Amino acid sequence: MIIKVAQSAGFCFGVQRAVEGVLAWAKANKGKSIKVYGMLIHNSYVIDKLKELGVEVVEDIEKICKEDIIFIRSHGVSKEEYVEIEKRADKVYDFTCPYVKKIHEIVMEHSENGYDIIVVGDMNHPEVKGIVGHVSNNRKCFVVDGIEKVKEAINQIEGKAAIVCQTTFDSKKWTSIKDFLESHTNYKVFDTICKATINRQKEAAELAQHVDIMLVVGDKKSSNTNKLYQLLKEIKPTFFIEKVEDLDSIKLDSSAKSIGVTAGASTSPEQIEEVVKHLEEKFNEMNLKDFERLIDRSFLTVQRGEVVKGRIIKVEEDYVLVDIGYKAEGIIYKDEVIKNGNVNLKDLFKIGETIEAVVIKESDEEGNVVLSKYRADVLHGFEELLSRYENKEPVRVVVKSIKEKSVVCDFRGTNVYVPISQWGEDVQTSDIGKIFEIEITDVNKEKKIAFGSRKSLLKQKEEERFIKQIESLDFSREYEGIVVEIKQKGIVVNFENLCGFVPASEVGYLKKGADLKKLFEIGEKVKVKILDIDKNKKQIYLSIKKTQDDEWAKRIKNLYLGMLVDCEVTKVLPFGLVVWITEHDVDGFVHISNIPLGYNQRPHNVYKVGDSLKAKVIEIDEEKRRVALSLKDLHEEENIDTEHNEDFVITLADFVKNIKLEQ
Repeated sequence: MIIKVAQSAGFCFGVQRAVEGVLAWAKANKGKSIKVYGMLIHNSYVIDKLKELGVEVVEDIEKICKEDIIFIRSHGVSKEEYVEIEKRADKVYDFTCPYVKKIHEIVMEHSENGYDIIVVGDMNHPEVKGIVGHVSNNRKCFVVDGIEKVKEAINQIEGKAAIVCQTTFDSKKWTSIKDFLESHTNYKVFDTICKATINRQKEAAELAQHVDIMLVVGDKKSSNTNKLYQLLKEIKPTFFIEKVEDLDSIKLDSSAKSIGVTAGASTSPEQIEEVVKHLEEKFNEMNLKDFERLIDRSFLTVQRGEVVKGRIIKVEEDYVLVDIGYKAEGIIYKDEVIKNGNVNLKDLFKIGETIEAVVIKESDEEGNVVLSKYRADVLHGFEELLSRYENKEPVRVVVKSIKEKSVVCDFRGTNVYVPISQWGEDVQTSDIGKIFEIEITDVNKEKKIAFGSRKSLLKQKEEERFIKQIESLDFSREYEGIVVEIKQKGIVVNFENLCGFVPASEVGYLKKGADLKKLFEIGEKVKVKILDIDKNKKQIYLSIKKTQDDEWAKRIKNLYLGMLVDCEVTKVLPFGLVVWITEHDVDGFVHISNIPLGYNQRPHNVYKVGDSLKAKVIEIDEEKRRVALSLKDLHEEENIDTEHNEDFVITLADFVKNIKLEQ
């Protein structure tokens, strides 16, 4: 057997820099708290090696402490994440791939200069998430992976745009998208796909033309390794090898005489060497007939009632195919997964997952070994449920039926009863066959049944969702919301999938005591700003007022104390007059004590609505939003002016006022 290894197989420059850097640091600083934010690279083999040296992988920023030394993964992180990590950690070492860093700089510079951004790549990939996190908040950003999505993005962009590509994206797809953009738009297109990725794919495709079988070594979580596999399987029979043990499952064609080996950018040299060494030991010392006999001997013999382990290779709605190492695959039908359960098996299983099952028939009409997962679950399911209960771990169950007082669920062959009151939300008949997470509250060992609750888990998840959402809220930003309830003391507004309360004092620049039901309607759209957040009470306080201009403040800007203004009476009250200050379009109030009235006169005896008056400003209360006026002061001033024009006369009354009576 001829074994050929691609020259470009394995670590690229960026990955090698990250792995060697962290390994060197960890070996030299044993005992220190060293953590990598996210998987340094998508390779479980390398991550396990790091863990052996005490390096911890953290996915949650909240778990970063002051004493931690943090390494940023090669895929990079968002700008916001980097700032938060720097705040929390003792030291931060950035091992973002230089090519990825260049993309960060491009999107940051162009979005700040008014460009919308299109990122070509997988929206779930950490590299793409990091790129999107460097786009300026006030610019649009679209993640696309095909021509149709590109067209949708173009329709939503009104001005200029810049385009970048995930470094490990499929080179053929990128070329077609790039050509389309360059021929249909004037956007700035940056060719940021890693050249090492292109060269690796080209070399692997060339190698595949000259061998009978191709092996792709690497982790299935790796984007570039997966793309390499997808490319090669269109050319030659190709097998994905995550670990050496996977080689044992390869079925060679009798005419196969050569094997080609390549690997993704996150695959270590040790992994490649281990695979090649194993191939040499297995194949190079025997001819093909000997190899086939070895494969035959390695097949499991199966018999009815035997428990076998296997890896899922195909999942359909009503059956699952499992590779059990036998000359034929095992098949599990829906009824042998869960009894009387209307469940879609695609919701329960994933390709590559390892499961246990019991052989119930050595061969069906198509030669498959018929298996039962349900029977294997019955053997071990109750013990696992008991262990989860004792360790207070939640379990995933399938709803079998809904009774009058409880929801009957299945956990690996064990019935779990959840009282309707503990379901946490309205029970629907459509829940039958669906998977839910619950916690076990009690177990009856004699009857081998259990009782559970979903209510507290839902509450916990709701609290986690609330905390996560409020952390992303921006106090300086305006949000659009919908009025869902009008109360006496304020209104309730839904916004950003959250619920907030606008106190009456913050609904606008209104007079105290205004009827909110006359001002707002249920379903009305309003703009709000965050006023305060009470995490303990899980209450968000909002303000509509902060989004509005203060018209009253604008109108009284040119008023000053002592100023004479023209007014019109709009209301006559027992204790004064409400007037409209005509030149300033604002209400004013003249208290009865500031109205010159004769003996036994009241305001309504002298004034009526529509009367024109001249009044004097005596108070401007911005807090109470009130302008106080006086007619009396004005009247007295006019009298004084008149008196100055008359002859000076001293009356007896004036004389008496100045006499001090002796005690």
